[in-house]
Amino acid sequence: MKRYDLVTFDMGYTLIYFHPSDLELLLRAYHAVGLHPDPEALRRAQDLAWQEYNEAAACTVFEPTPERDREVDEGMARKTLERLGLCRPHLVEPLVTEIKRAFGAPGTIRLYPEVLDVLSTLRAHGYPLAVISNWSWDLEDRAKEAGLTGYFDLIVASARAGCDKPHPMIFRRTLEAMGVAPERAIHIGDSYDADVVGARGVGMDALWLDRAGKGGRTDVRTIRDLTAVPGLVLNGG
Repeated sequence: MKRYDLVTFDMGYTLIYFHPSDLELLLRAYHAVGLHPDPEALRRAQDLAWQEYNEAAACTVFEPTPERDREVDEGMARKTLERLGLCRPHLVEPLVTEIKRAFGAPGTIRLYPEVLDVLSTLRAHGYPLAVISNWSWDLEDRAKEAGLTGYFDLIVASARAGCDKPHPMIFRRTLEAMGVAPERAIHIGDSYDADVVGARGVGMDALWLDRAGKGGRTDVRTIRDLTAVPGLVLNGG
């Protein structure tokens, strides 16, 4: 008897990555509005802005609308500019537009090499698959662009779910939509806090994807890429 009736994945840096890198794409957007921050300073400022946002995500529920999605992007841009010491309120909206343009350009999303083989193997063994991702309104379009059409039974973006991982609601709604009990599902993602803590918080099993080899976690099964996932799922984790 199979242990799992559902396998769920994060999207960004689990199934896909950006090329050029997210930092290079951000720099393009900043340059387009006439700003030329130091790359390392921009990376730090962006990371801190996201860290602050993510810390609030565990207990935040919101009305899912495209307008709210845009407000988040503008808030992130504003905080990043402030951390860079660039108080340019009039540039927030054009900067967000350029960021959307840079990250949304054709060909910027790439699949990791093992992804399609892993998904095909799981599908061949009869496993329903879903995506649970902290992503904006356009997740399904980006998944299609990446070549993931037909692999997933359900794609859940936080922008449309009304909360971000690790909030339990986004996991519970996915489980309810798929008709699966939490103990019969396993989630795979690259963020320990969002993916592992979030999934375990509702009773799901979890695998932590540590592509960079950061280590430091002994309380969760850790993998360096997705190649091992079918074997672990088939053997009950």
